[in-house]
Amino acid sequence: MDIRSAQYLVTVVEQGSVTAAADVLRISQPSLSQAIRGLERTLGTTLLKRTARGVTPTPVGLAVVASARKLLADVLRAEDAVTAVIELRKGELSLAVQSDLAIDPIARLTGRLHAVAPEITFSTLAAATPQEVRALVRDGSCELGFVERSTSSGTSDALREIMLDAQETVLSIPAGLASGLADPVPLESVKDLPMIVEAVTTGHVYLVGRAVKLENVVVEVTDRLAVREMVSQGVGMALLPRSIAEQDSPASIARSLHPPVTRETILVHRDGALSPAGAAFVDQVTSAR
Repeated sequence: MDIRSAQYLVTVVEQGSVTAAADVLRISQPSLSQAIRGLERTLGTTLLKRTARGVTPTPVGLAVVASARKLLADVLRAEDAVTAVIELRKGELSLAVQSDLAIDPIARLTGRLHAVAPEITFSTLAAATPQEVRALVRDGSCELGFVERSTSSGTSDALREIMLDAQETVLSIPAGLASGLADPVPLESVKDLPMIVEAVTTGHVYLVGRAVKLENVVVEVTDRLAVREMVSQGVGMALLPRSIAEQDSPASIARSLHPPVTRETILVHRDGALSPAGAAFVDQVTSAR
């Protein structure tokens, strides 16, 4: 039984006559009668009893009408669900995120979409490296990915890239350790300062600006919030985006580096049409630039 046949049968039963049902359905009475007879032939049974007063369902017809009503209700729910997604009243968006970008800019950008589409839900997968993030997007585990832009000559994974922003990296210094440090801080001198770092998964080499290797790492932690807390407690210094470092004032002081160090963040996704939620996210991202 297809959707049209279900609609025809239910309407005939509800109206009590083929003529009245044909008017409601805006089709001719012969066409409706032929459709009902075709459904009866397909099912191999009589569904309606014709009387002088109209039609009533047979016992078998009552069971078929109940199934037809359920089918139509399921279709309506499915249509409503599709409409809700298209109109951004509902939907899910999966994001792959380079771990040290999860707070900024990802939290800020997801907040922009949530403000205009609060029913969209997010799921995130964190990965330590840009390559891992790109792999999650490439294999379809996540729809969108956020990574630091590589300075290499390019990638060969055919993902589309959208430039987001450039974040200035600053030195976050416990207030008690700031005296005596130049402002801005020479980049070369950072390597000898007591540093708190977010742990990497492969090796223990930490570079600043892809050139200066940190030589005095006092603590490795697993997430950026722990880095900030240890800075505020005076354990050591840390390299953080300015937007994050300045939130911890006055417990810590943010100072620029010389020469400046910036990180460019990009959004990646597979070629082809995005989901409504994914497309809305990209719109919010690009309008924020």
